[in-house]
This record gives sequence, C-alpha cells and structure tokens, in this order.
Amino acid sequence: MRPAVLACALVLLLVRGMLGAQQVSPELKEAAFAWDAGDYVSALEGYLRVLDGPDGVRLRGEIAKLTGEPYRVVEIALNGSSVRVGPTSRYGTFIYDDGGVPMVAVVDLRGSPSIQSTFPGHEVVLSGVGTAAILRVSSTSAVRNDASELAAAFTSGDRAALNAARSRSRWVRAQNTQVVMRDLGSGNERVVPMGDLIPVDMGFSHDGRTLMLAAGLAGGRDSQIYAIRSSRLEPEPILTGRGFKSSPHAVPGGRFVLYTRPARDPMPQPPGRQPGTQEEGFDLVDLRENDILSFAGRDPVLSADGNTLAFVTERDGETSIEVLDLDPLGAAPGRAMRSTRIVLRTRDPIANPALSPDGEMIAYQRRPFADWDIFVIGTDGESAEVQVTNEIQHDLRPVFIDSRRILAAKGEGRHRRSYIYDLTDGSVTKLFHNNTVRTIAPEYEWAVGDGGTKVMIVSERDGDTVSPERGVYVVDLLAEVSMAEVRNRLVTNLDAERRLRSEGERIFRPITGRVRQVTERVSVERVFRYEADLYEFGSKYITEPGNRRAADYLISTLESFGYAPELQWFEARGVTTANVIARLEGTIDPQVVCVVSSHYDSVRRGPGADDNTSGTAALLETARVLRHSGMPITIEFAFFTGEEAGLLGSREYVRRAQDGGKEIVCALNNDMIGWSNDHRLDNTIRYSNAGIRDIQHAAAMQFSDLITYDARYYKSTDAAAYYEVYGDIVGGIGSYPVLGNPNYHQATDRLETINHRLVAEVAKTTVATIMLLASSPSRLTGLAARRSRVGVQVTWDAVRESDVTDYLVRFTRADGVVQVREVTTFAGEVPRVLLDDLRSGSLVEVKAVNDRGLEGWDWARIRLVD
Repeated sequence: MRPAVLACALVLLLVRGMLGAQQVSPELKEAAFAWDAGDYVSALEGYLRVLDGPDGVRLRGEIAKLTGEPYRVVEIALNGSSVRVGPTSRYGTFIYDDGGVPMVAVVDLRGSPSIQSTFPGHEVVLSGVGTAAILRVSSTSAVRNDASELAAAFTSGDRAALNAARSRSRWVRAQNTQVVMRDLGSGNERVVPMGDLIPVDMGFSHDGRTLMLAAGLAGGRDSQIYAIRSSRLEPEPILTGRGFKSSPHAVPGGRFVLYTRPARDPMPQPPGRQPGTQEEGFDLVDLRENDILSFAGRDPVLSADGNTLAFVTERDGETSIEVLDLDPLGAAPGRAMRSTRIVLRTRDPIANPALSPDGEMIAYQRRPFADWDIFVIGTDGESAEVQVTNEIQHDLRPVFIDSRRILAAKGEGRHRRSYIYDLTDGSVTKLFHNNTVRTIAPEYEWAVGDGGTKVMIVSERDGDTVSPERGVYVVDLLAEVSMAEVRNRLVTNLDAERRLRSEGERIFRPITGRVRQVTERVSVERVFRYEADLYEFGSKYITEPGNRRAADYLISTLESFGYAPELQWFEARGVTTANVIARLEGTIDPQVVCVVSSHYDSVRRGPGADDNTSGTAALLETARVLRHSGMPITIEFAFFTGEEAGLLGSREYVRRAQDGGKEIVCALNNDMIGWSNDHRLDNTIRYSNAGIRDIQHAAAMQFSDLITYDARYYKSTDAAAYYEVYGDIVGGIGSYPVLGNPNYHQATDRLETINHRLVAEVAKTTVATIMLLASSPSRLTGLAARRSRVGVQVTWDAVRESDVTDYLVRFTRADGVVQVREVTTFAGEVPRVLLDDLRSGSLVEVKAVNDRGLEGWDWARIRLVD
C-alpha cells in the first residue's frame, strides 16, 4: 500500500473501532483524506493539530504509520548487501567491499545496534552459540593474477573476452576458497583443512556445534554433505553418492539433515565445461535410521521447532503444497514419515513458501491473475486458504515474524517496500521509509531473526538509485517512534512542503499566465486517441512490423500539427529502424536545445500500452499544444526506437547530436506513465538534476492534478544516454511506484490497464516544465575559484543565452550568514566576482538571470577547499 491507501485504511480502522472506543477526531479523518488527495500541507497541519490535541498520545502510532516509519530505524552502514540475522537474533551480518576485498561485518543487534567486528569473507553463516563460518578467498598468486586478468578484460571492451575471464575467475577463486571458523567473542579463527574440496554452501546445526557443508572435489561432477564439528575441524562425510547437493540444513532435534538436489550443478566449473544437470528435488537424511527419504519437489521449508516440513510440487499442470510431519526427537521410524498430505492444489504458480514458527500455518505467494499475492493456509490439510494481500502490485517473499505476523515485499525489483500483515486483526503496517513526503526509498533485502524483534534491511533510503551504495539498516520492532520524533517529522515535512510550493510559485510567476493557457489545451480525449492508434500496431519491437507502422504514424501525426519531422534512420543488430524527431525552433537562441523524449518501441511479447505507448502519447500531446507557442530556445521532441533492445535510439540520437555540435542543455524523458493501482493520479519524477526535479514538482502542483514523488534514477532508461554525454541535465517522469506495474514487459501490458487521465496530467506537467526550462537560462559552466590575499576570485563561462542580464552568487559569509550577491557583467567580459568575506569550506553557487526576470533552473556549484 501507498501512504494514500494507508490513509484510507486508517479511516476504515477508525470506523471499525479498532483504535479504541473513544470518539475519533473528525480532524484526523480530514487530514487522512487531504493526504490521500496529495494536499500534504493541509494534511501535515491537520496531523500536527491532532498530535498536539487530547487524542495525540493515543493516535501517535497511527500518524507515524501514515507519514513514515512506525519503529526506530538505525543506519548501520552506507553500503552493504547479503544481510542475515543469526538464530538467536543477537548478531546479524552483511557483506561490503573494501577496495575490492569482500568483507564481513558482524552487527550486535542488542540495544542500539552497531558493528561489532569486520573481517575478510564473501559468505558467512552464524550459529546460535557465537560462532561464524566464513568462506574466504586466499590471496594467492593465482588469485592476484586472475584479478589482473579480469581487470584487463573489463577495460578491453571485448564482451567474449570478459565472459571468458569471469568464468575463469570463478574457477580460480573457488579453488582458493577457505572455510574459516571464527569465535565472535574472542575473534579467534581456525581454518578448516579442506584438501581438494571446494565448498558450495553451508549451515549450522540447531545446537550450533556442527557445521553442515556441501562440497565437492575440484573438477568433479558430484558434491557431498560433510559435518565439521567444533571439537574436530576435519570434514566428515555424512552423505556420499552421485549427484550434486546444496543447501544443507540440520533439522532441530538432531535427527535429520535436509539438503536440496538443484537442477543445475551449483559448483564452479573449469573453463570450457558446462555445469551438469539432474532432476530437481530434495532429500531428508535420517541419521538415526541411517536412511534417506527422497522427494520430488522444490522450495522445502522447515518450521522453527523442526516438527513440520512443507514443499511445492508440480504435476500434470497442477501446483501443490505438500506437508510432512517430522519426529525430530526420534520416536517414530523414518519410513513411517514418507506419507505427505496435500494442503493446496491449484493451477496457479506458487513460490516462496514459509512456515510459521509452530508449523501450523504456511504462507506463500500465488499468482491467480497478472500479479502475485500472499496467501496463508493451515498445515492440517483441512483449513481453508486465506488471501492476505489483494492489490494489483506484486506481493512477494512472505516470511513469518512470529505466529501471527507476516513480513512481505511489495512491488517490482527496483522499488520494493516491506509491509507487516497482522493475521489476527487484518492490519497492515508499512515497515520502512525515509520519513519524507516526496522521496521514495527502494528496498532490496530483508532478514528477520528468531523472535521477530529486529529486521535488517538493504535500501537506497535517500532515493538515490544511481550511486552504487545501498545502505544497511536495522528496524527495532519493539521500539516505536516517540511523540517528539513524530512531531519533528511532521514539522520538518511541513516546512519542506511549504518551501517547495512557495519556491515553485516564485520561479514560475513571470510566465504563469502563459503556461496555464497552454496546459489547459491538453486533451485527455486526444491522448486516448493516440494511445488507441498506437496500440493497434501490436508489438513495436524493432524486429516487428509494428515498429515501422508506429514511426509512420508519428510522422503523419506530427505533420498534422504543423511540424516537419525527421526520420533518423540507422541500423543496429541487423535491423534498420528510425527515431522520429520534431523541432520547435527557438525564437531568441535557436542554437540552444532542450529535448523532450519517450521511446515508442515495446518489448517483443506485447503491445506495450504502458511501456511506452503512454509516454509516446503524452509526448505527442506536448508537441501539439506547444506548436504555436514560440520559446526562446529550441525544443526537440524525440521519439526513440530501440529502447527495449538496449537504448539504441537514444544513443544514436545523442551520438549524432554530439558529432554535430548540438548544444543540448536540458532533457526530459518520460517512460511508463499510464498505469495506476488506485484512484490517485501520481507518478515519480526520475531525475539526475535536482533543479529540474523541483521544477517538475512545481509544475505538477500548479498546472495539473498530478501528485509527484521523486528518485534520483536514470539507469537502464533513455535518460542514461543523455547523462553519459551531457552529464547532469536530466529529468522526466516514470511510474509510481517505480515499475510497480505487474504487466511490465508482459503480454498483459494492454490498453485497458491504462489511466488515460493520468497520462494527460503527466503531459500537462511536462508542458509546464519544458516551458520554464526553455524560458530560463541554462546551468552555467566553467565555474572556478582562486584564492588570493584579498579574497576569493570566482569566475565562470559566459552563458549560452543572449538575453542574460545578471548573475546571482550565493555563498556563506565568515559569520555563517548565507548571502546572495547580484553581479552584472558586460558583453565580452569574463563573468567574475571577488568574495572577501567567504567562510572557510563554503559552497559557492552561481546562476544567471535573464531580461524577463527568470532565473537559471539550476545553480552551478563549487566548494572551496582550504
């Protein structure tokens, strides 16, 4: 659920009386509905009044849930991955990179979580008795030589050579991987004598005194299960035989060991040899009876008490969940436990089963339609299935926090969010956020320990999906945020929203009337007509006939608006295809260009109604309403082909622009803007430039009904082509939640799933944004600072636009006051200013102002270093 849906959920909870028997404040309901409508200033003001009123203490938790995180969150590291929580929840771990060396960080989860120790390793498992088993690559000459060869292959640009180097590297590293046992208290380590064995993966026994290890001989085709006991480190084979084995797991009680038989050999292979294959399944080794119980199935899971095993089977077009009662204490003979019971049969796909700690319930994801949902069912074979989630986004990866609560993820891989579902009262709680109104916080990994008190999360909490860092966080489910923390959150966000609104009104003021006249011409009827026409061409992938038909349609439609569009033909991957470019010539500085783009192709398997007929339709309507609105600089409307084949069209456009010396100063790229999962008209600003981001927020608030969020995001989109050559000049709009559409890249991406008014509102926002960008000075270049005896001399290049009259210089004085100084220069002069009262380490920012009173849309920045 989004904050909007949670707001509605709150109202429903209030009606049901689940927040208590007292009379509910009407002001809280009004605030919830204002939040749902995207009127965040009114909503935050209302929440503050409720929080400071007589019901504030009682409703603090609900307000916290609606506006951000309900529990305390601690940032553990700026970058990490592969989070795990140990069996007793005392320790957690994650992996991070230290100058090319993979490192393990151990986090003490007691009290205020913090990093206890770090050491080399690329994989780690924890016992419940303070021991860690680590996989670590030794720094041998072979490993060092391999690293050099791999680096050379990366820089060569030869894809075949790189793939070969990667394959060779996996083999070399596998041959030099150690298994190390480490005492977390003392830091003492012991290396397991592996001989010629190559470790695959591992897991501790329930008592933490034995490590179960899957390993195989170097170059061999089989892997075995070994026991490594704390008293004696020599690997002892407990299971041998043909085939490859993985994921060893000691069942509580000590009687059974579970391992999987993957369909594909997980062991690294020598260069040139392909991994072997076998029938997928899993085995249960009965150590007391010296017997093996083999099962055909996948995804075996155990309950925490070791009494219940569940797994998924597929036969004759049906998918089933089967359950097996275990006897871990060893009273019943092993053969008596071969009989399983089927608790669910369906023709829908099923994945990621999870058992409750007591083994009485199983949660799983099932896909009855286009999206995955979470369901639960009893393991007794008699209980009815219960649907836990029922939203059109994917709901995935359920795990029991305790016997009554499930943690699950929502969304597509590039923007998932975690939620807690209470099975007793039906409540839903968003677990993690960044406590802002606008910026999204994609999550990527979750780990929950026994008892469900701490959750480790990997997230881009700041909304920056471009930088490689992903932070590691710990959520304490026993520590709710305080009244003071909630109040500070509300005040901070209210101040930010007021500034965003007032600054947006200020920067648009010189052209507000003109922008409103143009945006009011946007027609949802026309938008739908473009969409319906393009949809009729079916798949528009570069190899499909629909690609050329779509290009022809774009040409004729643009010509009907009065443009003279250009077909930008090129050949890629044996196919000839074309970008379609229309140009609105600038009236003052036509040599300066701002681009608005969308790709018109789709994936091969479907018509791409959202991806990206929606963006194409919005771009056509933007071009139509701007046709007779001359702008100071040139606007190019670029309809790209080949995005789904690897950003082919955008890179060809940028290549030609660069070769021809085209001065592109800003770009907007819209992609997937038409799908919505509820009644709200919302989308995400996907930007590299924060100045453009804020202009788009302002444009949406003043000239459309669009509700906007934001993320620094351009990877794997046509916006990346601009960034690679022209740098930080990119904005645009994409779906909210980012790629949340369950029809993404599917044949089900059909016209009936599109909200056509949403597309029209994005077109209005795009029109308003591009009008301001094209009317304002672009960002300055060549900013430099030189310290002298009399102060700091700041210089910059003269602007490209001919209508600039002044410059604004913003800096922090020595007394800590932020000052803005106006600078006037004359033709032929190098723009400069002498700052004699600059604070040490200050950030100096400069932008231009033109003769219409419009400021540059972003500051050029330089930080002085002493």
